[in-house]
Amino acid sequence: MTLCHEFTSRNKLLPKATLGNYDNRKGCDNAIKIANNFVDTYIEWQSQRPGLGLYFNGPNGLGKTHLLTGMYKALMSQNVSAVFMTTYHMFQRFKEVGKVNDYEYEKRLLKVLYGCEVLLLDDVGGEVPYDSRAEKLLDVINARSQKRPIIYSSNFTTGALEQWMGNQGTRIADRILENAITITLDGESNRGLINDKHHDWLAGRVKGLG
Repeated sequence: MTLCHEFTSRNKLLPKATLGNYDNRKGCDNAIKIANNFVDTYIEWQSQRPGLGLYFNGPNGLGKTHLLTGMYKALMSQNVSAVFMTTYHMFQRFKEVGKVNDYEYEKRLLKVLYGCEVLLLDDVGGEVPYDSRAEKLLDVINARSQKRPIIYSSNFTTGALEQWMGNQGTRIADRILENAITITLDGESNRGLINDKHHDWLAGRVKGLG
């Protein structure tokens, strides 16, 4: 847990945000239900769908960071090793390794990114998509694939993220779709949208899912 605290982007966590006080805006009903189900039934979830995470996407102002902050706090309270990190912060960490050539620091960083039980990556695509950054993100996704889940938030749909991330965009989008349920917070429909092969399985777990 010490490493999880060390590498969590603590200045980006919303201090008062919990899943319990999430302001359930229009188009976000499914998102909060699924977030709660993931946290409340984490062990069962992972036994049935190992490594299956969530990809929350939608415009600013719908509480995506609030959701990830709340999930992080809830998981840590259950002694699940979790790390909350913005992708920008993750890339900065890798950049620090390159500058100082610190093997022990790199070892700790990779241990956390690859090995923590749940990795929560906030604001995916919110940074300039250099190829080197995209490759690092892909490395993290591949290392955790079908073993340990990633919870993402992004302003981009996976299709838009594919375009934004350049040469590695298709591979990144494909890996996300393989390993995460996509939930769109749209602020328009009553519940938000789930377009995913796991929908039927999820509907059996989450009461009132749209």
